[in-house]
Amino acid sequence: MPTVTTPHWPTVLLSHEFPDATSHVDWMIASEPLGREPLVTFRLESRLDEIDAEQGLLARRISDHRAEYLTYEGPVSGDRGTVRRLARGTVVSWERSGDRWLMEIDWPWPNGGLRRQNLCLTRRKAGSDAWLIELWELR
Repeated sequence: MPTVTTPHWPTVLLSHEFPDATSHVDWMIASEPLGREPLVTFRLESRLDEIDAEQGLLARRISDHRAEYLTYEGPVSGDRGTVRRLARGTVVSWERSGDRWLMEIDWPWPNGGLRRQNLCLTRRKAGSDAWLIELWELR
């Protein structure tokens, strides 16, 4: 049975830069509307909010992160580099059905206003932490 979340849950994209100059993007999603519980977290190779209809994005589900990362920028403990916010959005709807999630996210435009992104996340293999993120069309 699918689970549909209450609308308007915060989400954030962070650039995580390591001391050796390598980096990745962390995508964090609040697990409840106030953003106080641990954040569902994925590691991405590039920005989620910039993918287009012709491309998918591979993601790796990693351990949930502290809610503070919704607003935090700066050094990461244990000499693990720094994080910098790339974008903060709002999850408008989130349908979770096992290994397939459908999401609608509003991201702010740099010059004002919002841009809606419709995403389909599919786990690559049962029990795996690898997911494929693609854009999907509302019907």
